[in-house]
Amino acid sequence: MRDWNHLPVEIKRHVVKNLDFMSRHSMKSTSHVERLIVNSTCFKVPRVRFGYKQGKCLVMIYTGIEKFLRLELSKCKEGILVERSENTWDPRDITTKILPPSDVLKTGLTILKNLLAHESIIIEAMEWDIPDESPKIKYQQEILAPLDYEKFRVREMVFLWNTVALEPLIPNLCVVDDFKLLRRLGLEISGESLVPVMIHDSQVEHPWTLGRPCYQSMFCLNGSLPITLVMHFQDRDVLLSDPKTIATFLRVASPLPQKPDRQAHSDTINWTYGTECGYWTAKMTPANEAKVKKMLDPEKCGVHYQCKNCTDPFTFWYHQNLARRFHQEPFWGDIVWQLPGFGDMEMGIRNLKIELAKDEKEKKKLKKWEKEKSWGFKEISVETLVEMIDKDVKDSGGPVKNVVKNSGGDFKELGQESEAFGDGYDDKNFDIDADAEEPASAIPKPIFSLKVFFILPILLSFMFYLIISHLYY
Repeated sequence: MRDWNHLPVEIKRHVVKNLDFMSRHSMKSTSHVERLIVNSTCFKVPRVRFGYKQGKCLVMIYTGIEKFLRLELSKCKEGILVERSENTWDPRDITTKILPPSDVLKTGLTILKNLLAHESIIIEAMEWDIPDESPKIKYQQEILAPLDYEKFRVREMVFLWNTVALEPLIPNLCVVDDFKLLRRLGLEISGESLVPVMIHDSQVEHPWTLGRPCYQSMFCLNGSLPITLVMHFQDRDVLLSDPKTIATFLRVASPLPQKPDRQAHSDTINWTYGTECGYWTAKMTPANEAKVKKMLDPEKCGVHYQCKNCTDPFTFWYHQNLARRFHQEPFWGDIVWQLPGFGDMEMGIRNLKIELAKDEKEKKKLKKWEKEKSWGFKEISVETLVEMIDKDVKDSGGPVKNVVKNSGGDFKELGQESEAFGDGYDDKNFDIDADAEEPASAIPKPIFSLKVFFILPILLSFMFYLIISHLYY
């Protein structure tokens, strides 16, 4: 058998395509040849988050739904403490490592560059979680210098809703040909929902997007009429006072099939579209109507990230779980945005954390219950079991088969593996030698199991009942 080193390059590339992100990165360090093979194979990363706040640094690489690598860096007496976790938020699964003393931001950016700054890696969205309230950073020197002016292949650049100082760095951070969109991201938390029920978008002209669209997207946990009306009047003021704002949008995932509807007000125009996915309303000035209408008409679904059917599964999952950030990593909660007049922000965050903690507790209970599912033997009544055995005897005319009822309500033979659930017993008392091939005339070996122990008395009673019935009737 040929070992790895003697395999053709084409086969190695095929293997690399199916590796996860960290296995791929580890393979690059084995040899120069392997590095060339990995670098010649494209890899897509759905999302990357980089954060810096109060001397702490975050590097988070998502590779799928609930699949991620998370590194959090902070200063300690010995140097830099790196806390690493993968695909879990359980603190017991965090591993730690101490790096030599250095600047935390510089170290985090170096890790980010070494992992992702390569032409073979395409990042669908790159989120910079650096609030403006952080101590002033000399962006040209402290961000671009550690990156050694290397660029990332990014489709969508995402900044916090109140971060503007980073935006001029866009041409220096990403490959211009791959860059498609700039988004300012925020989360409105005045509602009782734990997932966004509405998206409020503002499309603006931006000098640093190189002609690409720029959206300020607020994911709202509150979709009530009062907040909708407040946004309506606020949007009107913005459109009339800021010529850079092209249009504003409300996107709701409530089915409302209808033809496009135009409503003209004194100084603004509303266009509302609706489908089975939901409805979306665009507000604009008359001067921008033709331009916005040209964008709206080709859209089949304007609900965007709120639509489960039309949105990429990972993107939908990620934005549906934005609020859980306050439970999983409360330190990185600067995404929150408050609409003036809708409650106290600190109180809202506190209430949200309480509700999220309750919800997570219920989820853990549900997961624990699912893991402890039984064979379902206790659910079978004696009458049902007798009918099963009687039918099995008549149909087969041979030895009675041991049967159990699975969690879906169907019966199957003992020892038959469940492809749907994979609940095969490994205990020696339950093992059935599937590999031993015997001739049809061979006498089956007895199978000693607890199920036979329970079924045998019932079977004997049933046979005795049949004998008595034939004698007297």
